[in-house]
Amino acid sequence: MLKLYLTNRFYYVTRLIFILIGLITFLNDYAYASEDHPQWRKETDFGQPLFVISTHQRLGLDPALIRLDIVVEVVNDMLMFIREDDEFVASLDLHLSIMHAKENRIINQIKHINRTVSEYKLTNSKRDYTTETFTAELKPGKYTVKIMLEDKESKLRESVEKKIVIAPKTTKAGNAISDIILARSNEVDNETGIPFQPTVSGMIPYPTSPLYCHFDLMQSNLNGDCDIELKVVEKSGKVRYCNNSKITSTKVIESYYLPVFCENLTFNKYKLIIQAVIGSDTLQSKASFSINFHGLPWVIKDIDQAIQYMRYIAKPEEITRLANELTSRKEETFLKFWNDNFPCPEGAINPKMVEYYSRINFANANLSSNREGWETDRGRIIVIYGRPTEIEKRTNENNTVEYEIWYYSHLNRQFVFVDDFGFGEYRLTMPDW
Repeated sequence: MLKLYLTNRFYYVTRLIFILIGLITFLNDYAYASEDHPQWRKETDFGQPLFVISTHQRLGLDPALIRLDIVVEVVNDMLMFIREDDEFVASLDLHLSIMHAKENRIINQIKHINRTVSEYKLTNSKRDYTTETFTAELKPGKYTVKIMLEDKESKLRESVEKKIVIAPKTTKAGNAISDIILARSNEVDNETGIPFQPTVSGMIPYPTSPLYCHFDLMQSNLNGDCDIELKVVEKSGKVRYCNNSKITSTKVIESYYLPVFCENLTFNKYKLIIQAVIGSDTLQSKASFSINFHGLPWVIKDIDQAIQYMRYIAKPEEITRLANELTSRKEETFLKFWNDNFPCPEGAINPKMVEYYSRINFANANLSSNREGWETDRGRIIVIYGRPTEIEKRTNENNTVEYEIWYYSHLNRQFVFVDDFGFGEYRLTMPDW
């Protein structure tokens, strides 16, 4: 019994020391950032992607083809701007390829884009962005869409690949509804019919501006009315916004935009549902978006989950207090915790918070097994210490058990993880203090 007690006591004391050292390292990381340390540059790779894309199937006059709109969004902060006279200019190339799953056929397009801003502070903005749209008319089938972006100044390249299924949505009665494109403006390009300021990432940062949902509707009977219901539903299933309208179309295919007012919505993930009733047909289209008024890191999409992720940075009672906060004040209180404990310039997005949740995101994306990556031993080390400078993989003498040695050369530390059962559940066995 005494031996068990001492063992448990040693475990908790060791764990406490482990977490304290990790948090001191976390606090000291700014020294590496300010000196442009290569380790910091690696850790920023865990964060926001260079760009995001969304695909939307639209309605066209040719029933044999579906129009595919591919929208690319690049946040200013991810680009390298060069000063030219009184302006700042970023240059980038976008390459598109669309390949049919069976046919040996590829559609290629390329666009050269210059993004110009008038103030230096806008070059680092996480709320201002550039969008570009590619359009293709496709037959029904399975396709692979690939976008490659190259920043001409930094020479940084990144690609995104997405598999999609193009399928007609016309009912037997000849009615159809397109995918929804969410935008921050009700204006559209007259030539392409594509809305300006689309929310490709689905993140809504401004509470005072309405969100607009654009969609196409095909009606076989132009003399009949169409009843439209728009609903915004939060993840719990509660309807937070609802609006009903009646429309009468004068064209077979007509494009519409409906406003959604976001003032009463709080930080959360939402589903927007458009339901159109035309005669005996009921058509439905859905889209998702998130409210993020305070500019929280892009990886935070659920405030309640973000609070639970704070296990390595906050006391249990602090997590409980934040989790039980009123919904209307939860985001503000969450931000206050970070800014009180890790001060940053007023009005700026807290960089410690960005780095912490970027590490959480990396752990979940790369180290998950039967648990989420952030809860595993390797995930805990990633969150507290960042990315190792070197990883050495080995097997034991019988080649039956694999283990990894993680080296942190700038901290003079190493950690050993063993995969006891071969299922990828690596266990920390030897912390070297």
